[in-house]
Amino acid sequence: MLAADELPPLKVAVAEPGPIIAMKLQSIMNRGAAKEGTDLLDIVRLTLDRRCGPTSREQLAAADRLLRADALLHARHWFDQAADLSLKRVRAVPEGASLEVDDLRLVGDLLIAALDR
Repeated sequence: MLAADELPPLKVAVAEPGPIIAMKLQSIMNRGAAKEGTDLLDIVRLTLDRRCGPTSREQLAAADRLLRADALLHARHWFDQAADLSLKRVRAVPEGASLEVDDLRLVGDLLIAALDR
């Protein structure tokens, strides 16, 4: 049997924040209202996080043109055109109760700036 210090390093694949945001933007409308709220809250958290936020926006900006166009469509919808509905969904999640519509619009502005290039 190998000792712990003799084991080869374990490589673990982890999801990147930009692709997670793109996936969640595209899947929100196919989920129930409760899951919409958690997906929207995840997008808010990833976008505004001090470490993940800049990385996620760089990844989105560097994405394929078609992916950016689709994600842009959804970002505009959920964080601008339907921001009031999104706020209602996010506030239904206990962790999202303190968010304001301006928070959602900020996330929308950041995502749109990254995607609309």
